Amino acid sequence: RFGSGSYSVRDSERLNPETVAPPIYRTIVCTVYFLDDTERNFEIDRHSRGQVLLDKVFEHLELVEKDYFGLQFICVLDPNQPGVRRWLDPTKSIRKQMLYPPYRLFFQVKFYVNDPAKLVEEYTRYHVFLQLRKDLLDGRLTCPESTSALLGSYAAQSEFGDYSSDEHGSDYLDGFRVIPEQSASFLKSVAELHKLHKGQSPAEAEYNFLEQAKKLELYGVDLYPAKESSGTSIGVGVSSSGVLVFRSGHREALYPWSSIMKLSFKKKLFSVYMRTLNEDNVEEDTVMLFNVQNPESCKALWKSCIEHHTFFRLIVPPTAPPKSIFNIGSRYRYSGRTEFQSMEEMRRRARVERTFQRHGSRGSRATVTGTCSTSRTHTPSNITSTSPDLTSRFFSESAAPSTRRVSPSRRDINPRLQDKSRVPPIQGSSIPSAYHRCPRETTFGIEEDGTWQSVHNMIVNGNAQVIFEVLPWVAFDFS
Repeated sequence: RFGSGSYSVRDSERLNPETVAPPIYRTIVCTVYFLDDTERNFEIDRHSRGQVLLDKVFEHLELVEKDYFGLQFICVLDPNQPGVRRWLDPTKSIRKQMLYPPYRLFFQVKFYVNDPAKLVEEYTRYHVFLQLRKDLLDGRLTCPESTSALLGSYAAQSEFGDYSSDEHGSDYLDGFRVIPEQSASFLKSVAELHKLHKGQSPAEAEYNFLEQAKKLELYGVDLYPAKESSGTSIGVGVSSSGVLVFRSGHREALYPWSSIMKLSFKKKLFSVYMRTLNEDNVEEDTVMLFNVQNPESCKALWKSCIEHHTFFRLIVPPTAPPKSIFNIGSRYRYSGRTEFQSMEEMRRRARVERTFQRHGSRGSRATVTGTCSTSRTHTPSNITSTSPDLTSRFFSESAAPSTRRVSPSRRDINPRLQDKSRVPPIQGSSIPSAYHRCPRETTFGIEEDGTWQSVHNMIVNGNAQVIFEVLPWVAFDFS
């Protein structure tokens, strides 16, 4: 009772990591915003790669022709600089790409099909239709007002069905958005054109919408702001056809894949190496240099070129080069399937008739069901004759994917598909340039940490200049 005693102050004050340390979450929550303005949270392992999230998204949508789509996010490295749009790389960790929460991604069309007839399922065409409507509304896809009215009339036919004076009053298009700035006269033109589409189903109207949209100069172009050596602002983009240059909204030059030998970047400098024929029918090497807005955008443009070339031009993606400690620079490779592989799989796949719900652009509009029982729709001849000529464009850039609502819809409704029956598969400018080489299938490799010393013909402000230089480069080799 009166014996000795002791009390360890240090042991009492020592923190117990198991009870005091904050919990280590083994999962992360990624919020994905879809084209129909719904959103969904996906809980995945914190160490997961991008492919895990992509698989969950495609499973949620039950999308079969999934290679045309991807997930995009905004990467902000400098608070004083606009964010850079980046595509989620399926081969890399999500946390290493997005750096910090919240993990918000946008489901987008990554590769715009050059012919909507290539898309087998109506459900896929519906998603491309939604993407193009957002592109129009955000100003990324520009066209004359007459063409916008025609596109809007097809969208109205898809949503409202055949025009009826009894069902549709004079104000039935109120709240129906097509372009950023639209007037009452514009909506009147949309309504007049809508009357001409009587008899078209939603699938037919959407197909005709895609047929008109694919003719636009900015259709399917991944555009980046850049400057020439003189400081003139231009737009440099990439599409299924090659690398394009836009000035004041007009396409000024197209450098097709068949003429491009290499693409490289260093910091903000983006270089296009080409081999063309001069007036004497002799091959000569030409290099075009562009100053992109910032190094992050320059690398994003370079990667987009690799992805578009691989997806649209190659049969299968090339094998990645072996790793080496002596190579410096990006060794990026497109890891997805090509368009050829995607189309081959759809030919082998048994045809499934599916139903889904379309979402209107007005809250009071009921959803319209659609099916995929036909491979393509019919374009009435009396409708196509109303297509106006495309005359002008203006350059538009957007740092972030669209968050503007084209089709506000109930959050509790998702465009789920239901298999109904199986049917047998279906068979089946001011910049001078000289491109006389026949298109060919190519393969490519990336050369790292090299220097290239030679004489190039560089076109500056429309004038060819001979330059001698040593360029360190990270090159995308098409040879």
